[in-house]
Amino acid sequence: MSTQSAEQLTTIVSSKSSANDSHLFDLENYHSRVARYLDDKKEENLIFFEALRFAHDIHSGQRRKSGAPYISHPCAVAEILIRELGFKDPHLLAAALLHDVVEDIPSISLQDIENRFGETVAELVDGCTKLTRHHMDRTALKDLTHSKIFLSASRRLGVLIIKLADRLHNLRTLHFLPLSKRQRIAQETVEVYAPIAARLNLFPLKRELYHLALSFLYPRKSKKILNRIREIRNSAEVLEIEASLQKVFSNARVPAAIRPRPKGLGSYYDPMKRSLDPLNPENYMDIAVIVETENVLDCYRALGLVNTTFPPIPRSMRDFIATPKSNGYMSLHVRSHIRGHNYLIKIRTPEMDQWAAYGLMTEWDAQEALSDDHWQAVSELLRTIGEYGGAAKQRKALIRLSETEDTIVYSPNGDIFYLPKGSVVLDFAYKIHSELGDFCEGALVNNNWAPPTRRLQDGETVEILTSLDPLDVDPDLEELCKTPKARTAINRHLQQKRSHYAEDIGRQILQQEIQRHGLAPDVLESESTRLMMEILNLKDPSELCIRIGQDLLDPHLVLYYLGFASDEGKVGRNAEAAIGPAFERNIITISELDRAIHKFAQCCHPYPGQDNLVATLSERGVTFHHRDCQDLFIRHDLQPQQMVDAKWDHAKAWRYPLVFQLNIANETLMTLFQMLSRMQSRVEILVIENLSDKHDRQLIRMSVKLGDFEEARDFFTNLPSKQVSIEYYGREGGFRRVI
Repeated sequence: MSTQSAEQLTTIVSSKSSANDSHLFDLENYHSRVARYLDDKKEENLIFFEALRFAHDIHSGQRRKSGAPYISHPCAVAEILIRELGFKDPHLLAAALLHDVVEDIPSISLQDIENRFGETVAELVDGCTKLTRHHMDRTALKDLTHSKIFLSASRRLGVLIIKLADRLHNLRTLHFLPLSKRQRIAQETVEVYAPIAARLNLFPLKRELYHLALSFLYPRKSKKILNRIREIRNSAEVLEIEASLQKVFSNARVPAAIRPRPKGLGSYYDPMKRSLDPLNPENYMDIAVIVETENVLDCYRALGLVNTTFPPIPRSMRDFIATPKSNGYMSLHVRSHIRGHNYLIKIRTPEMDQWAAYGLMTEWDAQEALSDDHWQAVSELLRTIGEYGGAAKQRKALIRLSETEDTIVYSPNGDIFYLPKGSVVLDFAYKIHSELGDFCEGALVNNNWAPPTRRLQDGETVEILTSLDPLDVDPDLEELCKTPKARTAINRHLQQKRSHYAEDIGRQILQQEIQRHGLAPDVLESESTRLMMEILNLKDPSELCIRIGQDLLDPHLVLYYLGFASDEGKVGRNAEAAIGPAFERNIITISELDRAIHKFAQCCHPYPGQDNLVATLSERGVTFHHRDCQDLFIRHDLQPQQMVDAKWDHAKAWRYPLVFQLNIANETLMTLFQMLSRMQSRVEILVIENLSDKHDRQLIRMSVKLGDFEEARDFFTNLPSKQVSIEYYGREGGFRRVI
């Protein structure tokens, strides 16, 4: 179809029109409605009305779950953008009409869209089109689609604008879907779409997305809270505050509109607990004071009137006029405690109020890409979220973090930087430049040294200190950071570290298999290897080893191809014999431990230096188990060839001592001390605590510092192995506080 001309395409889609669709969806009426906002006589708008006719014809015969013609959905999405959000960009609106065409009509390709409507519309439609890789599970596919949307939106923000309007209309018609699908769409909305609408400062859109999604997720709780919200808005106390402010401003002859607004359902939502909590909002009511002026100095006069009427809570004033937020938001904020309740009062001009509601959209230009500093910040954020290489759950955490309250810190030159609440030194380093973050060893915070993990407070001055050595990343470090940029960078370094390690152990495994099957040592450099990698779609031997080291490729399959592809380098073997002798487990040698890579299973409680351990391989590293651990075969359903034997390098000391935090069950301190006294090596015990677990069983928590596998084996062999579990380990002074 992509080779057909626009004229041929028109003939095909026009032939699909039906009288029934025309009757159910009044195209002319819709055309007339939107023409009130988008002049259909202007040449630049003709692309929208052409897209309208095309979408109407191409979706002919399709129905929504409600029974309505499918065309009603893209038309509703476009109308939300036009009437509710005020967009008049004909290319954006045309793409809104066409956003489902490529996904739902197999005969239409992106090339067809580009040929007819141009590159801009095609790119917007492409960004909105879901991925359909049928071999992937739903969660992984959904996460890849989110990644694609954010990466596309980082280049063309319109992609995200269309998706937000699309999601809003889907929520408005969600009651037609089965309960399970309603729940899934609503949950995705509160995790992805509503937080990013907040980050773009699309306040009405964010508020309704949260309202609709949470009403579906928590129907009973949301109904109670909504009743409470109505009570708060109509309470005598709020009406009295509103009247008092109106009187004060009227007497001072300062024209101002007073607009009380209770917090919406989204403010009651706790994303960590996934629950609606009536106590979650810091305050239940915001009061906006819109000063009818273009002079920002009048806002400060208004602040004086507010403060003399309702004394502010000490140190609660925030000046976002002198120092606008990173998304361009400007207002004066002050909190007041009135009759036992906290109120947030926001003072702004009408222009600031417009920005507070629609953010970057107030400056949307139909002809050019947004290019100001705010757009650059949004673009970088979207790209960071899209490029994140970790789990889907963590990508959603990045989106949620983008919505959080700002902390203001300063560079030594006095430049202002906004960070999410709870950010650490490393967040600031990455905020300035990726290289500063990669080599950060700490900072001078108000001229006092601080580690990379030190939390930053409002108003602090931060000077980053760097090292010649790159930052040694740790899984805990990603959790400690609060900015998407820092988390994405750390995750990227973690993936690189794991890939390098996987390459090393993959090469160990492959060399053992080559030797075991009698192939020449240099077989990986042969032509047969090159042919084999083409068959397996691998770009080089490094990728081959990585995939073996991550258990994504069976080394026996590699040897089969090597044996089948060529006689070169073989010792009296044929293709069938390439699978080799009876099964023999491969061995990997571990010279030191790294928490980013090595994990000790909680099912059988192995320990470093222990004999008869096997390891399972994955993209996240290596997990150690006892050789006879039943979970390997029952819970994980692994085959023997999916495991390798673990061999410890006892001759080599670790580069850094490691601190192990242990739980020891059903032992007393007296018996534990007797066990420790039998040790041959002298290890440093940092802490011992006598605790009880949730079942009131005896529990001892211990922290110990160890320097090599020999010392570790001596220490652990003197403890009751079945009652000891490694809860955590890491470098001394690392990123997580060990007891």
